[in-house]
Amino acid sequence: MEYTVQKLAKMAGISTRTLRYYDEINLLKPARINSSGYRIYGQAEVDKLQQILFYREMGVSLEQIKEIINDPGFDVIQALKGHREKLLEKRKQIDLLISNVEKTIAEKEGRITMSDKEKFEGFKK
Repeated sequence: MEYTVQKLAKMAGISTRTLRYYDEINLLKPARINSSGYRIYGQAEVDKLQQILFYREMGVSLEQIKEIINDPGFDVIQALKGHREKLLEKRKQIDLLISNVEKTIAEKEGRITMSDKEKFEGFKK
């Protein structure tokens, strides 16, 4: 399937300005430009945008993403496995923070006692 900037941006949950910027910095070029001057994105670009957004979610800079995904040795499957691991780590930390908040509420309501050390469980080290 092919997408215009407008349709791809809406589907990906980003702005059209972001897609135009990615084109401008040679991070994500459209597959082609049609006779009306519209940028047209195909499946390869959709997949590349997904990778870009995974890396952005992890706080990787656009310049670093560009280096990573344009590396001739870039392995999509390995990248996806890496994304999964990072997300699982992130979920574990969020679960710890949720537990910490729940314990803190219980402590404030007088139902339990927390050590000072317990109050900081789940915060990044």
